[in-house]
Amino acid sequence: MLTTYRYRLYPKADQKIMLAKHFGSCRFVWNYFLDLTNRRYTETGKGSSYKQMCADLTKLKKVKEYQWLKEVNSQSLQQSLMHLETAYKRFFKKLAEPPVFKGKHNRQSFTVSQRFRIEDNKLFIPNFREPIRMFKHMEYRGEWRNITISQEPSGKYYASILVLETDPDVQQMPKAEESAIGIDVGIASFATLSDGTKIEKPKHIVQSEKKLKKAQRKLSRKKKGSQNRRKQRVKVARIQDHIANQRKDFINKVSDALTRSYDTIGVEDLSIMGMMAGNHRRAKAIADAGWYTFRQMLKTKASRRGKNYIEIGRFEPSTKMCSNCGYTKPEMKLYQRRFICEECGYTNDRDVNAAINIKRFALISEGVPTESGELTPVDRCTTALELLEREGIRACTLVEAGSPVR
Repeated sequence: MLTTYRYRLYPKADQKIMLAKHFGSCRFVWNYFLDLTNRRYTETGKGSSYKQMCADLTKLKKVKEYQWLKEVNSQSLQQSLMHLETAYKRFFKKLAEPPVFKGKHNRQSFTVSQRFRIEDNKLFIPNFREPIRMFKHMEYRGEWRNITISQEPSGKYYASILVLETDPDVQQMPKAEESAIGIDVGIASFATLSDGTKIEKPKHIVQSEKKLKKAQRKLSRKKKGSQNRRKQRVKVARIQDHIANQRKDFINKVSDALTRSYDTIGVEDLSIMGMMAGNHRRAKAIADAGWYTFRQMLKTKASRRGKNYIEIGRFEPSTKMCSNCGYTKPEMKLYQRRFICEECGYTNDRDVNAAINIKRFALISEGVPTESGELTPVDRCTTALELLEREGIRACTLVEAGSPVR
């Protein structure tokens, strides 16, 4: 399994200059050959392959105007061309948008595939006289593939090491209903579990988002091209970086608690891009929730711990179907926060009902028998609740859910 380990870098002043040269050269190569490939495709109907772009790059280095390309690691320039070819392939397979030009104010990066090494807290990469100081907060395991050096808009430097892990034999846990959980992600609450537990979005992230809005308003008032605008842009980037770290920490703790507490985890395969289209307010809320990152963390941790991660189809009627009798409503509006079944009189919180259905669909897809009849949430603190409360994450159990209409 391929895994990425990310470490913070602390380069010296002269190393920052050398890193800037690598960032700029790789960005130039990407933009130059992106424009060249687009023009070739317009004129001939054919683009440029990686082999052809490498040959053109060799010729470009011999031109006097572009001699500065020789100052940086040639592997990194070739990796930029490889990434460009991959971007075109993904576009033609309709897996991504077409590649675009890179700007100098966005995230900067370059990749080294060979001749790098790590000794203690020092990173050795080609074309650098001295090693770069690195904070190795955790040990990695496996075989190195490549390393990507990046600089965030906030000015922080990172090293991301791609490693091929050889996991030891992990005992796979059996699939059973009593040790399974269904998870329904949402906007009002971050996630709702099939046992009635609701996990709320942390308050400190909401407070940081208010701080970000204030900083962005100040940025909009600065004169374009001024030094004050550049300083304010860095402040905004640092707040955004802080919010991203807070969100990642929260998702990491939630996914860790769930994979420790349950042997089988059922989630829904959502079309996130489709849900974000057409409504910019909803799109922002969905993007801030971090659903994709949450699912990826659940999948990775479940694999390492021998747990079962199951995704149900995105067209399963988890929201519109009654978890008690199986009746499916023709329509369920977003503002309807409680599910009321017209057939059997079952009523429940909308998200809890969906989570119960997700759990049931996941088990059925794996051939695991499920109980018939009404499923009600537990009225006690589960292990997941205890773990979440230990981490300071707000979670509650709806013990009244599942009652019939009176």
